[in-house]
This record gives sequence, C-alpha cells and structure tokens, in this order.
Amino acid sequence: MRTSFIWAFTKFNGLSWIMRSPANWVGNLMTPACLLFVIYLLSAGRLLDFAVVGGFVAMISAATLTATGQSAMFRLELHLQDLLISTRISKIDYMLGFAFSNLFFVMPGLAIFAVLTAVFGLFTPERLAATLAVVFLLSLATTSIAFVVGTRIRRTIGMWAISGIIAALMTLLPPTFYPYTTLPAPALYLLALSPVTPAAVTLQGVYGLAPMNYYMAALLVVEVVFYVCMARLLARWSDI
Repeated sequence: MRTSFIWAFTKFNGLSWIMRSPANWVGNLMTPACLLFVIYLLSAGRLLDFAVVGGFVAMISAATLTATGQSAMFRLELHLQDLLISTRISKIDYMLGFAFSNLFFVMPGLAIFAVLTAVFGLFTPERLAATLAVVFLLSLATTSIAFVVGTRIRRTIGMWAISGIIAALMTLLPPTFYPYTTLPAPALYLLALSPVTPAAVTLQGVYGLAPMNYYMAALLVVEVVFYVCMARLLARWSDI
C-alpha cells in the first residue's frame, strides 16, 4: 500500500473538487434529506428514526458507488489509469484513493445526520464510534464493487447511467430506511449480497431500532474482505 499516492489521489479527486465546487457537498446530502422528509410524511413520523440512521448508509453508498463512473471516465477519457499502470501503483492503491476521496463529499452530510441523532435522542459516543466503523467498512466494500464494474465498462456512453442504476438498486432496495424485521429471512439474506444490507441492519441494532443481528455485523466484515479481494482479482487494470 502506497499511502503517499492514496493521499495525493484523495486530495486530487476529493478535496480539490470540493474546494472548486462546494455544491458537491449539497448534492450528496439532497437524496437522503429528501427521503427523510418523504418518509416522515408517509409514516406520520413513525419511521423517522430509521430514516435518520439510514441516512448514514445512503450517503456513503451513493457517494462511493459513483466510483463506477469515475473509474470509467479516468480510464476511457482522461487515460489516467494508463499512466498509473507503468508505475508501481497497484490497482488496490488506486481503488483506495477513490474510497477515501469520495468520503470528502459526505463529511458535512454525516455531521448533519449526527446532529439529527442528537436531536431525536439517539446519540451516544459509543453509537457514533460504531457508525464511523460501519461507514468505513461500507465505503471499502461499495467502492470495490464500483471499481470492478467501472474498470470493465468499454464505452463512455451510459457510464454515469450505470453508476446511477447500481447506486439506486443497492441503496433503496435494502432495509436502509425501514426495519429489517419486516423482511422474511430469505429476502433479507438475498439482499445481504449487497454490503448495504448488513451495514443498515447493524446500525439499526446499534441504535436500538431493531434487534441486534450479530450475524449481519460479521457478514459486513466478511463482505469487505471478499469484495476487496474481488477487486484485486477481477478489476481490469490493463487492456493488454
């Protein structure tokens, strides 16, 4: 792992974008904020706690899954990946650069939702620490998936559409904004193929909104290892 490159890429793809256009912060906050409002209206406030906790998962998964389009654009249009192939930078270094840089886009949103947990009486330091751990693990897993898909896209047309479809399916279908206990066990474990599901289930347990499912917490760790290894093996690094 070349930490100097990862930090340089994090600044290039994350911090510099934010400094040039702070609107990126607002853009990543809008979807979970709008869903929070809609869920409040439709459930008459009953699912508001789930929407607040699910906001952490939704922001991270949506932001990191944009690496699908980013990695395709950098490879097909900017040819940045071609430059890195001839260096000692590995595909995992490159992927971690995407993972950490995309975290910059959600930091204000995470802070706002942390404040909301305090407003609704959900905040404790232990829950915040658990949330940060889940957020970090989820960002690694979802970036790995996005990186594999993005490096295998052959044409620039439609690359952002693919990114949006993946983000929507992996964020809205899992029990991100509703109790995981409403799902039958077969459906829950089918949805658990997406790391968003064990992340959401774990946070619901951490915040006392549903029974703690330790199997899902362990599954999240296993999926992080699996998807990172998948990125190392299956992500296309060279077209030769």
